[in-house]
Amino acid sequence: MRSLVLLLASFLSLPTYANTSFSDTEIKLVHSVLREKDTNITLQQTKYRMVENAFLLEQATQLHPSILKRQSPVGFSSDHHARRYTLSLLKGQFNLPTATKINAKMWQPYSAKWLKSNLPAYPSNNTYTTDQLAKLDKIDLSHLAKKPLTLALLMSEQSMQNRYRLHQGDINLFKSLINEHHRFNLIMQTLSTSLNAQGLSQQKLEHIAKAELLRPVMLSYFGVLHSMHGARSAYVEALQQSITNRQINDYFQANKQSFKYIKKVKANAVFFKSKVQAEQFYKYALKYDFARAVTHFKQNDIFAKTQGIVERQNKSSWAHQVAFSLQPQQLSKPIRTPQGQWFVAQTLSRFYDYYDKESETVKYQAKLALTEVLAKNAYQKHKAKWIKSNNITL
Repeated sequence: MRSLVLLLASFLSLPTYANTSFSDTEIKLVHSVLREKDTNITLQQTKYRMVENAFLLEQATQLHPSILKRQSPVGFSSDHHARRYTLSLLKGQFNLPTATKINAKMWQPYSAKWLKSNLPAYPSNNTYTTDQLAKLDKIDLSHLAKKPLTLALLMSEQSMQNRYRLHQGDINLFKSLINEHHRFNLIMQTLSTSLNAQGLSQQKLEHIAKAELLRPVMLSYFGVLHSMHGARSAYVEALQQSITNRQINDYFQANKQSFKYIKKVKANAVFFKSKVQAEQFYKYALKYDFARAVTHFKQNDIFAKTQGIVERQNKSSWAHQVAFSLQPQQLSKPIRTPQGQWFVAQTLSRFYDYYDKESETVKYQAKLALTEVLAKNAYQKHKAKWIKSNNITL
Protein backbone atom coordinates (compact mmCIF):
# COMPACT_ATOMS: atom_id res chain seq x y z
CA MET A 1 0.00 0.00 0.00
CA ARG A 2 2.89 2.33 0.81
CA SER A 3 4.38 1.78 -2.66
CA LEU A 4 1.05 2.73 -4.23
CA VAL A 5 0.81 5.93 -2.18
CA LEU A 6 4.34 6.92 -3.15
CA LEU A 7 3.71 6.14 -6.79
CA LEU A 8 0.50 8.14 -6.95
CA ALA A 9 2.05 11.01 -5.02
CA SER A 10 4.93 11.21 -7.48
CA PHE A 11 2.45 11.07 -10.35
CA LEU A 12 0.42 13.99 -9.06
CA SER A 13 3.39 16.16 -8.20
CA LEU A 14 5.00 16.00 -11.62
CA PRO A 15 5.57 19.24 -13.54
CA THR A 16 3.88 19.69 -16.91
CA TYR A 17 5.61 20.14 -20.27
CA ALA A 18 2.96 19.08 -22.80
CA ASN A 19 1.60 20.93 -25.79
CA THR A 20 -2.03 21.29 -24.76
CA SER A 21 -3.39 23.71 -27.35
CA PHE A 22 -4.28 22.60 -30.87
CA SER A 23 -5.40 24.69 -33.83
CA ASP A 24 -8.40 23.81 -35.98
CA THR A 25 -6.02 22.88 -38.79
CA GLU A 26 -4.11 20.46 -36.60
CA ILE A 27 -7.34 18.89 -35.38
CA LYS A 28 -8.58 18.48 -38.96
CA LEU A 29 -5.34 16.77 -40.01
CA VAL A 30 -5.63 14.23 -37.21
CA HIS A 31 -9.37 13.85 -37.80
CA SER A 32 -8.73 12.95 -41.43
CA VAL A 33 -6.42 10.08 -40.41
CA LEU A 34 -8.66 8.80 -37.61
CA ARG A 35 -11.67 8.70 -39.92
CA GLU A 36 -9.93 5.99 -41.95
CA LYS A 37 -10.64 3.60 -39.06
CA ASP A 38 -13.66 5.28 -37.49
CA THR A 39 -15.86 7.09 -39.98
CA ASN A 40 -18.14 8.37 -37.20
CA ILE A 41 -15.49 10.17 -35.15
CA THR A 42 -16.21 13.90 -34.80
CA LEU A 43 -13.88 16.88 -34.69
CA GLN A 44 -14.75 17.39 -31.01
CA GLN A 45 -13.88 13.78 -30.22
CA THR A 46 -10.64 14.20 -32.16
CA LYS A 47 -9.75 17.28 -30.13
CA TYR A 48 -10.43 15.43 -26.88
CA ARG A 49 -8.27 12.53 -28.05
CA MET A 50 -5.41 14.89 -28.92
CA VAL A 51 -5.60 16.53 -25.48
CA GLU A 52 -5.63 13.08 -23.89
CA ASN A 53 -2.65 12.11 -26.04
CA ALA A 54 -0.80 15.19 -24.78
CA PHE A 55 -1.53 14.07 -21.22
CA LEU A 56 -0.28 10.56 -21.98
CA LEU A 57 2.85 11.83 -23.70
CA GLU A 58 3.68 13.99 -20.71
CA GLN A 59 3.23 11.04 -18.38
CA ALA A 60 5.44 8.94 -20.65
CA THR A 61 8.16 11.57 -20.30
CA GLN A 62 7.96 11.30 -16.53
CA LEU A 63 7.01 7.68 -15.86
CA HIS A 64 7.97 5.64 -18.90
CA PRO A 65 10.67 7.63 -20.75
CA SER A 66 12.19 4.65 -22.58
CA ILE A 67 9.22 4.48 -25.00
CA LEU A 68 9.99 7.99 -26.21
CA LYS A 69 12.97 6.41 -27.95
CA ARG A 70 11.63 2.94 -28.71
CA GLN A 71 8.49 1.00 -27.80
CA SER A 72 10.13 -2.39 -28.30
CA PRO A 73 13.81 -3.35 -28.09
CA VAL A 74 13.49 -5.21 -31.40
CA GLY A 75 11.38 -2.62 -33.24
CA PHE A 76 11.98 0.70 -34.95
CA SER A 77 12.53 3.89 -33.00
CA SER A 78 9.60 6.10 -32.03
CA ASP A 79 11.03 8.93 -34.17
CA HIS A 80 11.03 6.63 -37.19
CA HIS A 81 7.34 5.88 -36.69
CA ALA A 82 6.55 9.53 -35.96
CA ARG A 83 8.01 10.70 -39.29
CA ARG A 84 5.86 8.22 -41.18
CA TYR A 85 2.74 9.23 -39.26
CA THR A 86 3.51 12.90 -39.91
CA LEU A 87 3.39 12.23 -43.65
CA SER A 88 0.04 10.46 -43.14
CA LEU A 89 -1.25 13.60 -41.40
CA LEU A 90 -0.12 15.84 -44.23
CA LYS A 91 -1.28 13.81 -47.22
CA GLY A 92 -4.94 14.34 -46.28
CA GLN A 93 -4.71 18.11 -46.84
CA PHE A 94 -1.57 18.72 -48.88
CA ASN A 95 -0.32 17.40 -52.17
CA LEU A 96 2.94 15.86 -51.08
CA PRO A 97 5.62 16.86 -53.59
CA THR A 98 7.67 14.20 -55.33
CA ALA A 99 11.14 14.25 -53.85
CA THR A 100 14.04 14.34 -56.30
CA LYS A 101 16.24 11.26 -56.31
CA ILE A 102 19.71 11.32 -54.85
CA ASN A 103 22.28 11.78 -57.61
CA ALA A 104 23.91 8.48 -58.59
CA LYS A 105 27.38 9.99 -58.18
CA MET A 106 26.65 10.65 -54.52
CA TRP A 107 26.16 6.92 -53.97
CA GLN A 108 29.53 5.94 -55.47
CA PRO A 109 31.48 5.89 -52.17
CA TYR A 110 28.93 3.55 -50.60
CA SER A 111 28.96 -0.20 -51.09
CA ALA A 112 28.45 -3.42 -49.16
CA LYS A 113 32.19 -3.40 -48.44
CA TRP A 114 31.99 0.18 -47.13
CA LEU A 115 29.06 -0.74 -44.90
CA LYS A 116 30.81 -3.79 -43.41
CA SER A 117 34.06 -1.94 -42.84
CA ASN A 118 32.39 1.00 -41.06
CA LEU A 119 30.01 -0.97 -38.86
CA PRO A 120 31.42 -2.71 -35.77
CA ALA A 121 30.83 -6.38 -35.03
CA TYR A 122 27.13 -7.09 -34.68
CA PRO A 123 26.27 -6.63 -30.97
CA SER A 124 24.91 -9.87 -29.46
CA ASN A 125 22.87 -7.85 -26.94
CA ASN A 126 21.53 -5.51 -29.66
CA THR A 127 23.29 -2.55 -28.01
CA TYR A 128 26.34 -0.65 -29.24
CA THR A 129 29.04 0.44 -26.81
CA THR A 130 29.74 4.11 -26.18
CA ASP A 131 32.96 3.90 -28.20
CA GLN A 132 31.19 2.22 -31.12
CA LEU A 133 28.49 4.90 -31.15
CA ALA A 134 31.11 7.64 -31.01
CA LYS A 135 32.80 6.16 -34.08
CA LEU A 136 29.53 5.81 -35.97
CA ASP A 137 28.56 9.36 -35.02
CA LYS A 138 31.58 10.69 -36.93
CA ILE A 139 30.29 9.25 -40.20
CA ASP A 140 28.19 12.07 -41.61
CA LEU A 141 25.31 11.27 -43.99
CA SER A 142 23.71 14.74 -43.91
CA HIS A 143 24.58 15.49 -47.55
CA LEU A 144 22.45 12.50 -48.59
CA ALA A 145 19.56 13.09 -46.17
CA LYS A 146 19.33 16.87 -46.67
CA LYS A 147 19.36 17.31 -42.90
CA PRO A 148 21.74 16.34 -40.07
CA LEU A 149 22.10 12.55 -40.03
CA THR A 150 24.94 10.30 -38.92
CA LEU A 151 25.42 6.55 -39.25
CA ALA A 152 24.96 6.31 -35.48
CA LEU A 153 21.51 7.90 -35.67
CA LEU A 154 20.51 5.84 -38.70
CA MET A 155 21.49 2.57 -36.99
CA SER A 156 19.85 3.53 -33.69
CA GLU A 157 16.51 4.00 -35.46
CA GLN A 158 16.44 0.55 -37.04
CA SER A 159 14.66 -2.60 -35.98
CA MET A 160 16.82 -5.53 -34.91
CA GLN A 161 16.16 -7.23 -38.25
CA ASN A 162 17.19 -4.19 -40.27
CA ARG A 163 20.28 -3.66 -38.15
CA TYR A 164 21.34 -7.26 -38.71
CA ARG A 165 20.86 -6.92 -42.49
CA LEU A 166 22.95 -3.77 -42.55
CA HIS A 167 25.73 -5.55 -40.68
CA GLN A 168 25.61 -8.18 -43.42
CA GLY A 169 26.32 -5.45 -45.96
CA ASP A 170 22.81 -4.96 -47.38
CA ILE A 171 23.60 -1.81 -49.33
CA ASN A 172 20.17 -1.68 -50.99
CA LEU A 173 18.52 -1.49 -47.59
CA PHE A 174 21.00 1.21 -46.58
CA LYS A 175 20.07 3.26 -49.65
CA SER A 176 16.33 2.84 -49.09
CA LEU A 177 16.67 4.06 -45.49
CA ILE A 178 18.66 7.09 -46.58
CA ASN A 179 16.08 7.74 -49.29
CA GLU A 180 13.32 7.74 -46.63
CA HIS A 181 15.13 10.48 -44.71
CA HIS A 182 15.87 12.34 -47.94
CA ARG A 183 12.22 12.21 -49.07
CA PHE A 184 10.82 13.24 -45.68
CA ASN A 185 13.20 16.19 -45.32
CA LEU A 186 12.62 17.48 -48.86
CA ILE A 187 8.84 17.23 -48.43
CA MET A 188 8.97 19.17 -45.18
CA GLN A 189 11.29 21.79 -46.69
CA THR A 190 9.09 22.16 -49.79
CA LEU A 191 5.92 22.49 -47.72
CA SER A 192 7.43 24.79 -45.10
CA THR A 193 5.86 27.95 -46.56
CA SER A 194 2.42 26.34 -46.86
CA LEU A 195 2.69 24.93 -43.35
CA ASN A 196 3.72 28.27 -41.87
CA ALA A 197 0.81 29.96 -43.64
CA GLN A 198 -1.59 27.66 -41.79
CA GLY A 199 0.19 27.92 -38.46
CA LEU A 200 1.71 24.46 -38.71
CA SER A 201 5.24 23.40 -37.86
CA GLN A 202 7.20 20.22 -38.42
CA GLN A 203 8.13 20.01 -34.74
CA LYS A 204 4.51 20.27 -33.57
CA LEU A 205 3.29 17.76 -36.15
CA GLU A 206 5.91 15.22 -35.14
CA HIS A 207 4.97 15.83 -31.51
CA ILE A 208 1.31 15.15 -32.30
CA ALA A 209 2.27 12.05 -34.29
CA LYS A 210 4.42 10.61 -31.51
CA ALA A 211 1.69 11.25 -28.93
CA GLU A 212 -0.83 9.32 -31.04
CA LEU A 213 1.59 6.44 -31.61
CA LEU A 214 2.46 6.11 -27.92
CA ARG A 215 -1.18 6.31 -26.84
CA PRO A 216 -1.87 2.53 -26.62
CA VAL A 217 1.37 1.90 -24.73
CA MET A 218 0.55 4.47 -22.07
CA LEU A 219 -3.08 3.38 -21.79
CA SER A 220 -1.72 -0.11 -21.11
CA TYR A 221 0.72 1.35 -18.60
CA PHE A 222 -2.20 2.83 -16.64
CA GLY A 223 -4.22 -0.39 -16.94
CA VAL A 224 -6.94 1.21 -19.06
CA LEU A 225 -6.09 -0.88 -22.12
CA HIS A 226 -5.06 -4.53 -21.96
CA SER A 227 -1.57 -5.26 -23.19
CA MET A 228 -1.22 -7.72 -26.08
CA HIS A 229 1.27 -9.79 -24.12
CA GLY A 230 -0.51 -9.51 -20.78
CA ALA A 231 2.38 -7.60 -19.21
CA ARG A 232 1.54 -5.12 -16.44
CA SER A 233 3.38 -2.00 -15.37
CA ALA A 234 4.66 -1.36 -11.86
CA TYR A 235 1.85 1.18 -11.57
CA VAL A 236 -0.84 -1.46 -12.22
CA GLU A 237 0.94 -3.97 -9.98
CA ALA A 238 0.86 -1.43 -7.17
CA LEU A 239 -2.87 -0.92 -7.68
CA GLN A 240 -3.46 -4.66 -7.48
CA GLN A 241 -1.35 -4.99 -4.33
CA SER A 242 -3.62 -2.43 -2.65
CA ILE A 243 -6.70 -4.68 -3.00
CA THR A 244 -7.85 -6.08 0.35
CA ASN A 245 -9.44 -9.42 1.24
CA ARG A 246 -12.59 -7.51 2.19
CA GLN A 247 -12.80 -6.07 -1.30
CA ILE A 248 -12.33 -9.53 -2.82
CA ASN A 249 -15.09 -10.96 -0.64
CA ASP A 250 -17.44 -8.08 -1.47
CA TYR A 251 -16.74 -8.60 -5.18
CA PHE A 252 -17.46 -12.32 -4.84
CA GLN A 253 -20.80 -11.70 -3.15
CA ALA A 254 -21.82 -9.08 -5.71
CA ASN A 255 -20.75 -11.20 -8.69
CA LYS A 256 -21.39 -14.72 -7.43
CA GLN A 257 -22.94 -15.83 -10.70
CA SER A 258 -19.59 -15.18 -12.39
CA PHE A 259 -18.02 -17.84 -10.19
CA LYS A 260 -20.48 -20.58 -11.06
CA TYR A 261 -19.05 -23.74 -12.61
CA ILE A 262 -20.35 -27.10 -13.84
CA LYS A 263 -19.85 -29.49 -10.93
CA LYS A 264 -21.36 -32.55 -12.62
CA VAL A 265 -23.54 -33.60 -15.53
CA LYS A 266 -26.02 -36.34 -16.24
CA ALA A 267 -25.09 -38.07 -19.46
CA ASN A 268 -25.16 -41.27 -21.55
CA ALA A 269 -22.40 -42.59 -23.76
CA VAL A 270 -21.49 -45.66 -25.82
CA PHE A 271 -18.42 -46.90 -27.68
CA PHE A 272 -18.27 -48.63 -31.07
CA LYS A 273 -15.48 -50.36 -32.93
CA SER A 274 -16.57 -49.08 -36.33
CA LYS A 275 -17.68 -45.74 -37.64
CA VAL A 276 -20.57 -47.34 -39.52
CA GLN A 277 -22.06 -48.74 -36.31
CA ALA A 278 -21.64 -45.42 -34.54
CA GLU A 279 -23.39 -43.55 -37.37
CA GLN A 280 -26.27 -46.02 -37.40
CA PHE A 281 -26.67 -45.58 -33.62
CA TYR A 282 -26.53 -41.78 -33.94
CA LYS A 283 -29.26 -41.66 -36.58
CA TYR A 284 -31.50 -43.99 -34.58
CA ALA A 285 -31.00 -42.02 -31.34
CA LEU A 286 -31.69 -38.81 -33.23
CA LYS A 287 -34.95 -40.23 -34.57
CA TYR A 288 -36.13 -41.81 -31.32
CA ASP A 289 -34.03 -41.31 -28.16
CA PHE A 290 -30.71 -42.41 -26.66
CA ALA A 291 -32.11 -45.00 -24.24
CA ARG A 292 -34.11 -46.70 -26.98
CA ALA A 293 -31.04 -46.76 -29.22
CA VAL A 294 -28.97 -48.40 -26.46
CA THR A 295 -31.57 -51.18 -26.21
CA HIS A 296 -32.02 -51.52 -29.95
CA PHE A 297 -28.28 -51.86 -30.66
CA LYS A 298 -27.67 -53.88 -27.45
CA GLN A 299 -25.02 -51.50 -26.15
CA ASN A 300 -23.74 -50.72 -22.66
CA ASP A 301 -24.06 -47.16 -21.44
CA ILE A 302 -20.65 -46.43 -19.89
CA PHE A 303 -22.22 -44.06 -17.35
CA ALA A 304 -24.98 -46.48 -16.28
CA LYS A 305 -23.15 -47.57 -13.09
CA THR A 306 -23.46 -44.03 -11.68
CA GLN A 307 -27.04 -43.57 -12.96
CA GLY A 308 -25.61 -41.27 -15.60
CA ILE A 309 -23.94 -38.88 -13.14
CA VAL A 310 -20.50 -37.72 -14.29
CA GLU A 311 -18.46 -35.91 -11.63
CA ARG A 312 -15.81 -33.29 -12.39
CA GLN A 313 -12.36 -34.66 -11.59
CA ASN A 314 -8.84 -33.28 -11.78
CA LYS A 315 -7.88 -36.00 -14.24
CA SER A 316 -11.10 -36.63 -16.12
CA SER A 317 -11.14 -39.27 -18.83
CA TRP A 318 -11.59 -38.32 -22.46
CA ALA A 319 -15.23 -39.49 -22.34
CA HIS A 320 -15.88 -37.36 -19.24
CA GLN A 321 -14.48 -34.29 -20.96
CA VAL A 322 -16.79 -34.75 -23.94
CA ALA A 323 -19.81 -35.12 -21.63
CA PHE A 324 -18.92 -31.83 -19.88
CA SER A 325 -18.43 -30.04 -23.20
CA LEU A 326 -21.87 -30.88 -24.60
CA GLN A 327 -24.82 -28.59 -24.04
CA PRO A 328 -27.87 -29.95 -22.13
CA GLN A 329 -30.00 -32.19 -24.37
CA GLN A 330 -27.24 -32.26 -26.98
CA LEU A 331 -26.44 -35.49 -28.82
CA SER A 332 -22.93 -35.68 -30.23
CA LYS A 333 -22.17 -36.96 -33.68
CA PRO A 334 -19.82 -40.00 -33.78
CA ILE A 335 -16.38 -38.93 -32.49
CA ARG A 336 -13.18 -40.87 -33.09
CA THR A 337 -11.39 -41.54 -29.80
CA PRO A 338 -7.62 -41.42 -29.25
CA GLN A 339 -7.71 -45.22 -29.05
CA GLY A 340 -9.34 -45.53 -32.49
CA GLN A 341 -12.86 -46.34 -31.29
CA TRP A 342 -16.02 -44.37 -32.09
CA PHE A 343 -17.96 -42.58 -29.39
CA VAL A 344 -21.49 -41.18 -29.20
CA ALA A 345 -22.65 -39.25 -26.13
CA GLN A 346 -25.58 -37.24 -24.91
CA THR A 347 -25.62 -34.78 -22.04
CA LEU A 348 -29.04 -34.49 -20.43
CA SER A 349 -28.49 -31.85 -17.78
CA ARG A 350 -25.89 -29.89 -15.86
CA PHE A 351 -25.50 -29.34 -12.12
CA TYR A 352 -23.78 -26.17 -11.01
CA ASP A 353 -21.91 -25.05 -7.92
CA TYR A 354 -19.86 -22.01 -6.88
CA TYR A 355 -16.14 -21.74 -6.34
CA ASP A 356 -15.19 -21.30 -2.70
CA LYS A 357 -14.66 -17.63 -1.91
CA GLU A 358 -11.21 -18.49 -0.52
CA SER A 359 -10.14 -20.36 -3.68
CA GLU A 360 -7.31 -19.11 -5.86
CA THR A 361 -9.73 -18.93 -8.78
CA VAL A 362 -11.92 -16.41 -6.96
CA LYS A 363 -8.95 -14.38 -5.73
CA TYR A 364 -7.34 -14.26 -9.17
CA GLN A 365 -10.48 -13.29 -11.10
CA ALA A 366 -11.60 -10.80 -8.44
CA LYS A 367 -8.20 -9.11 -8.40
CA LEU A 368 -8.18 -8.79 -12.18
CA ALA A 369 -11.65 -7.23 -12.22
CA LEU A 370 -11.01 -4.94 -9.24
CA THR A 371 -7.65 -3.84 -10.63
CA GLU A 372 -9.32 -2.83 -13.89
CA VAL A 373 -11.93 -0.77 -12.01
CA LEU A 374 -9.29 0.86 -9.81
CA ALA A 375 -7.08 1.59 -12.81
CA LYS A 376 -9.85 3.21 -14.84
CA ASN A 377 -11.09 5.29 -11.91
CA ALA A 378 -7.58 6.45 -11.00
CA TYR A 379 -6.82 7.26 -14.63
CA GLN A 380 -9.92 9.41 -15.02
CA LYS A 381 -9.11 11.30 -11.82
CA HIS A 382 -5.48 11.88 -12.83
CA LYS A 383 -6.50 13.05 -16.30
CA ALA A 384 -9.22 15.36 -14.96
CA LYS A 385 -6.76 16.89 -12.48
CA TRP A 386 -4.22 17.42 -15.25
CA ILE A 387 -6.80 19.03 -17.57
CA LYS A 388 -7.89 21.37 -14.78
CA SER A 389 -4.31 22.30 -13.82
CA ASN A 390 -3.58 23.19 -17.47
CA ASN A 391 -6.76 25.29 -17.76
CA ILE A 392 -7.94 23.26 -20.75
CA THR A 393 -11.49 23.80 -21.97
CA LEU A 394 -13.07 20.91 -23.86
